Parts: sequence; C-alpha cells; structure tokens
Amino acid sequence: MKQRRIEFFLMLAVLLIVNFFTLLWLQGQPFATAWANGLAAPAAAPLAAATIPRTFSYQGTLRDANGNLINSTVNLTLKLYAVVTGGNALHTESFPNTNVRTGAFSVVVGDATPIAATVFDNFPLYLGISVNQDAELLPRQRLHPVPFAMQATSAQTAVTANNLVQGGGVPNLVTLGAAGAKQLGFTGGGSITDSPTGMTIIGGGNKVTTNGALAVGGALAVGGDLSVAGNWSAGAIRDIGDSNGGANQRSTYPVSLNRYVVEAPDQGASPDSVPVDDAILVQLCQDEDGCTFTLGMRNWLPALGNGMLATHGPYRFSLTSTVNNKRWWDARRQDGVQAAGGAVTTEDGNNAINHVAQAFDCYFTDGKYVNGADLGDTATGFALLNWHAGWTDPGMVCVLIIED
Repeated sequence: MKQRRIEFFLMLAVLLIVNFFTLLWLQGQPFATAWANGLAAPAAAPLAAATIPRTFSYQGTLRDANGNLINSTVNLTLKLYAVVTGGNALHTESFPNTNVRTGAFSVVVGDATPIAATVFDNFPLYLGISVNQDAELLPRQRLHPVPFAMQATSAQTAVTANNLVQGGGVPNLVTLGAAGAKQLGFTGGGSITDSPTGMTIIGGGNKVTTNGALAVGGALAVGGDLSVAGNWSAGAIRDIGDSNGGANQRSTYPVSLNRYVVEAPDQGASPDSVPVDDAILVQLCQDEDGCTFTLGMRNWLPALGNGMLATHGPYRFSLTSTVNNKRWWDARRQDGVQAAGGAVTTEDGNNAINHVAQAFDCYFTDGKYVNGADLGDTATGFALLNWHAGWTDPGMVCVLIIED
C-alpha cells in the first residue's frame, strides 16, 4: 500500500495527558514549589516533592491517499519546534514499527528519548510528524493544554534556582542581597528582617531555638531573659610578660561560666559525706584561673523559718593534675588567708584527710565518711560533709557552691 501522500488528522480530544502541561510551565521542576500559586490553601500535611516525568501521550489518525483508514505498521518520527514553520527541532524522537489499527495510533513522546527540560522553556510549542520516509506533514500541530492544566500558568512566576542569586528572590516578597529592609516571614509567626541598621530574628511565640552551636562574630544584645541549659563559655585574655620590659605574649583560653551546687542533708543521725563530681570539679577548677567556692548551711534552726542560707567565703580554689595517684590543691580567701578551718596547699589522695574549708557543721573535704565512719583519703576526690554535731536538726542541709 502506497503511503507517499498520507494525510494526518490530529485527534485533539486526547492530544495530551495532564502531566505534559504541568511540565510545560514547571520546566521539569518538582510541583511542590512553595510560591507556585499564591491562592492555594495550605495543605494539612507537607507533601514530598516528586520529579514529574517529561513525557506526554500523543494520538492521531492515519489514512492513505484514497482516504482509507490504515491497518498496518509504520515508522513515525515526531519533532518539537518553537516555530510553526522552519527552524530547528528542539526534540526528535523515532517510533519504529508503530501499530496502526483502523487508522488510530498512540505513542508516548519522551519515553524512549528523554525530552530536555529546556524544551519547555519555549511557548508555544509545535509538533511535526513524518511517516516512513515521507516529508513532514503540514501544518505542524500546535500543542494545547487540557482544561485544568491551564491552572499551571500561575507557576510561570514561581521561584526557580536561577532566581536564587544576589538581587534575585521572590517578586514583591523577598529580595536577596539587595539594600533596604527585607523580610522572610513564616507561617508560625516568626520572621527574619534585615535593614541597614541591623537584623532582627523573631521566632514563633517570640522564641528562637537552636539545636546546634550558635556563633556570633560581633556584639550580641539580648533584650529579655537569656537561659542556658549547658555551659556558657567565654574567651579570657591572658598576657604573659618577660619581666624585662619586653612585650607581653598574649593568648586566649576558654572560660566556662558555670555554677555547680552540691547539697548534703543532715538526716538526723551521724556524720555523712556526699561525693563531689570530680569531672565537674576538674573542669571548673583545674584551668589557668581556678574557681571559687562558697560553703554554708541552710535550715539550721526551724524556729527561724526555712530557706535562709548562712555561708563562709567565697574562697579561691585550684587543683593540679594527678601524678602518682595524688594531686595538690590550694584554697584561700580573697585576702590570701586560708579557708576557715581548712588547710592550704595540701595533697589529695595521700591517706590523710584534709578539710578544704569549714562553715559551721559543714566541711568541704578530701575525705569520705559513711554512717559516721571515717573512711580516710585513700583515693583522689572530694566530698561535702555534714558533721551532725552543733547543728543537729534533721532539716539542716550543707551547701557547697562552686563557680567558674
């Protein structure tokens, strides 16, 4: 059967499936672009963005030169153009041995030969078709959307990766890298606003939370309360001179601004000690400038009411590293006098109990006591001792406050 002058009739009713024109305007990007449609209602839950395949269905009817519907197999070639005549094809795809039944055929364009995403940067698009070795049929067919796919025209103003550069952004909403007051607003009520005078960050409910480290290169101004769950570290400046008129050698070291409180209740029985966490003690007191501590007791006389704290101190305390299972420590008042009731520059772990400081019936000590038994100083470590002697009310509590 000759097919030199095959006439081609396009079946418009099923020309395209919906995903073609979704691709035509989205240019191959995921549909879940946040700014695709400003009128869209927010979804109940976020949808995962998916890459839409760049394919579309195409159907048509073939007749021979006499107008008879073809029943055979043919070789089809489809091309996409940006112009109705002439020009270079933006996409070319072959469909060998295509079945034609009572004139009807159907192919999926882009399935065998992927369509480049840049093809859909052009609009309108025209489709040209040739059968076997014949010339391309005329006229080319202009591609049209199915009715609901026309809603995708709002995506023509969507933000693409090409806009996310200095001076780009979301029109009338956000400008990236430009002067003037600019703002990012979030549905939870928070915002980030930048202006020539500074940047303001407001979280939803007026709260900003960071799960990781927050590095601030300049000054940090806090208008309200500042709460820190972990250590608060700051940089200390250290100048070391040569004592001969030379310039100081300056360095910095971190200082952990922290407070550690240990309490030892009386229990109304016998002298007992509560261990002081040695890892925390080392962290706070074994650096260049040591730490300070205050020792006292609370609730020693119920007739006066509970809650009041009577203290001695503060004292400066420092601790060396461990050598041969021993280490040295030193405790003095700010005027250089040794801690009340305690020793100065003494070994810890030397089999002899030495009290760092005493406040009433409370002792900061390097020994250990359990149920009134003196267990000595057999290992490195410190404790808070409630002596249960002059102040024997069961509600009395010894308090040790260590700060760095």
